Amino acid sequence: MEKLAATMKLEQLALAKETQQIGSKAYEEIMETVHCIKNLETTDREQVNEIEEHVYRVENAIQTYGVRSRSKLFLNRHGAAQKKAMTDITSLCRMMKEIALLQKSNNNQQLIRQNNKFVYNHEDGAVVVGMEDEKEEIIQVLLLNSQVSSELDFQAVTIWGRSGMGKATLANEIYNDTRIVKEFGQHHRVNIRLSENINAHDVLQHVFDQLFEGSRIDDKYVDMSTTSLGNCVRQHLEMSRTLIVLQGVGSIDDWRMLRSVLGAKGCIILITTRARQVAESITQAIHIHEKRPLNKENSWKLFKEMVWPGGAEIQSAILKRMVKLCEGIPGAIIALAKQLAGKNASEWETVQKNARRDVSQVMAPSYAELMDDQKLYFLYLGHFREDSQIEPEKLSHLWEIEGLISSSSKGHESGMTLLDITQERLKVLAEKGMIDVRRIIDVIKSCHLVGLMGDMCLSKAEETDFLKVMDLSNQLASFSFGRTRRVVIYLGKYDAEVKPELASNIWSLRIIRSVVGEFAWPSTLMSNIKEFKSLRILDFGRVDFPRGELPKGISDLQFLRYLSFEGCFLAKLHSSISNLSYLQVLDLRTQYKENGNNTIIPYNVFQKMARLQHLYLPLVFQLQNGKKLRLDGLAELQTLKNFNSKLCEIRHLFKLKKLRNLDAKVEVCVEDLNIITDFMKSRSDKGLRRCSLEVKNFDSYSDTKHSAFREILKSGVPPIVSFEGYIKTLPPYFDISQNFTEIVLRSTQLEEDPMPTLEKLNNLRLLVLEDDAFKVNQMVCSASGFQELKHLELSRLFSFEKWRVEISAMPMLSHLKIEYCNKLVTLPDGSEFLDSLQEFKMIKMPESFTQKVTERYDHNHKRPPSFIIL
Repeated sequence: MEKLAATMKLEQLALAKETQQIGSKAYEEIMETVHCIKNLETTDREQVNEIEEHVYRVENAIQTYGVRSRSKLFLNRHGAAQKKAMTDITSLCRMMKEIALLQKSNNNQQLIRQNNKFVYNHEDGAVVVGMEDEKEEIIQVLLLNSQVSSELDFQAVTIWGRSGMGKATLANEIYNDTRIVKEFGQHHRVNIRLSENINAHDVLQHVFDQLFEGSRIDDKYVDMSTTSLGNCVRQHLEMSRTLIVLQGVGSIDDWRMLRSVLGAKGCIILITTRARQVAESITQAIHIHEKRPLNKENSWKLFKEMVWPGGAEIQSAILKRMVKLCEGIPGAIIALAKQLAGKNASEWETVQKNARRDVSQVMAPSYAELMDDQKLYFLYLGHFREDSQIEPEKLSHLWEIEGLISSSSKGHESGMTLLDITQERLKVLAEKGMIDVRRIIDVIKSCHLVGLMGDMCLSKAEETDFLKVMDLSNQLASFSFGRTRRVVIYLGKYDAEVKPELASNIWSLRIIRSVVGEFAWPSTLMSNIKEFKSLRILDFGRVDFPRGELPKGISDLQFLRYLSFEGCFLAKLHSSISNLSYLQVLDLRTQYKENGNNTIIPYNVFQKMARLQHLYLPLVFQLQNGKKLRLDGLAELQTLKNFNSKLCEIRHLFKLKKLRNLDAKVEVCVEDLNIITDFMKSRSDKGLRRCSLEVKNFDSYSDTKHSAFREILKSGVPPIVSFEGYIKTLPPYFDISQNFTEIVLRSTQLEEDPMPTLEKLNNLRLLVLEDDAFKVNQMVCSASGFQELKHLELSRLFSFEKWRVEISAMPMLSHLKIEYCNKLVTLPDGSEFLDSLQEFKMIKMPESFTQKVTERYDHNHKRPPSFIIL
């Protein structure tokens, strides 16, 4: 895994602009080294660490040349600087090639992965505790549908949950229940535990063997082709009702293959999977069951059964605390029981110190099955263990700087952006049940690590020297980083000092304030920031800087590529920040203060930052002397977020030739609105891929303002628009562009139901109506309307009393939020669309409304996977 990271980083360095300036020999030397390392089969940690160290030194040599090339004295010293860089690169590459050429390894990585696969197979022969209700729920669904299914296409029931939850145990209990055996018979039940690398022929062979177990098999059925075997199995399955249990469906692609060979008419397929996305993708599913953790009583009962089978239990507070750490996960409880086996009370304290980390290894089978590149992406999320929302856009920047993804990646060749590639990587991790994600209209908006999976992630990250986490909230930190180059520090009540020789080796530093506990400003740590001389990434989170000033020394970090103050209190951005000539990403989304004390930004601070590619401005900020923020020096800028025409030079947008992503806000001013829409239209076919416009405080009482609003709707640029202000009426649908994908209407006070107009926008996928967006009391969604709408929010609509939804309206709707519509007390007429929802939020709604919705779902036994009442 570390070897893969090293080769990815070297490939990125080979393509760097500075490498091209040093000369073609530098490129050739690096790529030859990449080839040698890729062929290296060693798993020796020392050798891999040595290669990784040399890679970092190659980057230092290249970037040192880059810094010197921007010096005023460079012209007189060009030859010497170039020669020095080439000498360093050649020497370091030679050492890496020597390691690769001399190493002879007998290890086989694939064998290691397979041998590690079932280290924690707790579910075979497991003690069964606390699953009675879940078992009964699923059996009733199977029995209720067993007769119906014989007349229809196959049906599916899915059980999903993380490693160790007891999915296989539950499936086996259902499979062997006397009622199921009676209903389907001994020879019409199939139970298969899938391997990691499944194929159609092996699956069919297992089904065939179980269907004909104990029967005499004719010679013609021996060594059949996959096609013949499939036809034979399907013919048998269609003759009578059959229950097929598929344990461990790993991905959506795996399911599609299984469906194609086993989806015979009349079958019921019971599926277990770690991945929620797999469960939700199965359109034939008549019931989706999330495997529930054990409650407190059943957790202790399972622990007792494992530790004192048939004997007297010992009441102990320390044991109960350890069981609580297992979060009700049966596999974790069993792992804890094994840890305590043979130990007496005096040894329990020792076990408790590492209990959570130890029991988290119940998640290790999921990790072991990942490919090496997937392990890198997963371990990187350990930087954000405590974050409930990790944005893919942030990850895409960090992964690019780390060399984990690049513009030369295979996916990029087909037109994918780095953000697209990041989305794909996260999608794979979500499918494998490693992370939870939050989606809006099929796009991952955030992800996060959950429970013991997060603990396992950190354990593996530190075990492999990928990442070191220091917590200053409950200990005096001992800064012994080993070989790691990535450090996360959680601030608390203690300070810490990092020795210069250790600090100079760190490349990535995240400093974040803990959300709980005491806090004291770590003056010693912050005064040493300048000692982190090799930093490429510096990420502050939730930090309130004393007097709102930056720690001294940040502007001296000449190699810094990524600098973030997201969620911090920063009174003023110092002009010295412009000295960071290598900076590619600057995130200034600081805390918003209602008292008006928001971040002050020097109007010309960005003029020297020619390499800056992604700029995130504060939601609200200040400038001095009535000047506006200059952006004309940002020749490489690709992303600009929170652009506000009141605070920024609006005409400088036309000078940003490489701009690809723009989120802009216009308040009140018609002239600014016209300029920014003209800019967006002029760039719509010249590389501006993603843009959105928020129009605020724009009451259109005058013809001039209403005309500007109508022009936006007519042009469809940008395709994502949020409008706040009185407009009274929408133009007819044929005067509104079909380009719109997202529309927010706020305080528009429409005097007619907007749905008959908006439902004809064929590409609209998100619609938000809030703060009296309309003043009529009834809303109607017509048949065949909103064919692509997936996300609908209705909030603070105080005249809204009745909602009618005709059959076949909103067929794709998956997310619905209704908030504080206090006159809406009954379900919509035509509420069948509620059955297809993946998420339904009701916030501050009348009790009569929430009660009717709940009763409807309970009657149909099919609530959305996410059903929230607040």
